[in-house]
Amino acid sequence: MNQFVIERRLCICYGMLALLLTIAVVFVAIPFNHWRTTLNVCPGNYFENTNCGCIFYGITTYRNFNGGHHSRCMYATLAPVPILIYAIIMALFHMYRVCINNVGRYEDEKSTSMQEIEGQSIVVTSRARVAQRNDSVIYCWVPSATIGAIFCIYNLVHAAIITDGFVKTCNQYRSYLVTELRAAGDQTTAIHFRLSCQAIYDYMDYIQKNPNGIVTQGEYYINTGLLLQLAIIASWVSVALWMAVVVFTTMRAYKERHVLTCCGQ
Repeated sequence: MNQFVIERRLCICYGMLALLLTIAVVFVAIPFNHWRTTLNVCPGNYFENTNCGCIFYGITTYRNFNGGHHSRCMYATLAPVPILIYAIIMALFHMYRVCINNVGRYEDEKSTSMQEIEGQSIVVTSRARVAQRNDSVIYCWVPSATIGAIFCIYNLVHAAIITDGFVKTCNQYRSYLVTELRAAGDQTTAIHFRLSCQAIYDYMDYIQKNPNGIVTQGEYYINTGLLLQLAIIASWVSVALWMAVVVFTTMRAYKERHVLTCCGQ
């Protein structure tokens, strides 16, 4: 696989990462902004921390349903921003090299010619290779692979946290729903074991009241479950794409292993 193919695939990976990470940020920010007032009903006084308007890690109490700590949603919303910026920069960089410079396009391309030696015709095959002194990017494959691995782990932690927070809120709201609907018997069993988290969040969208006793805030509804699930899916797919980035950059680093890198010889 020559350098042109590698960089074209990296361009696609980084472009998809930019799109998916944007989806993850936006689709977490919308439910957070929608619910932060409604769910911020933690018991306490002025001197206690009562910032519990996060849609993740909600808790059922004997009186109402509280959201998780505000900082958790701030992390879920803002954590992907640094790697999103990096993905955009790298996507534009590789797009420029692939679409304009055509760097490495003819690397390893075979050319065949006929030569006559001592009256005999001999087929000579040669490979074209990009001159290394003209492309300083070859010194950066190892650092790029290292950064990709770090961001992969970083993205993995983010995806795991928002997934866990989504499930925890779902399970806690099941108990709140049983109390709110005064369910009993098979109704309780259905709520706890048969309804999907999407259905649970649908109930939240339509019956959860804000501190003033009004259903939802601003008298408008959002599809909380769908938005959060799309954000979770986008985040996990991003993890897979970071893995692909690491594989492609590592392959290229291995092929250029004989060249000095910025990390040494």
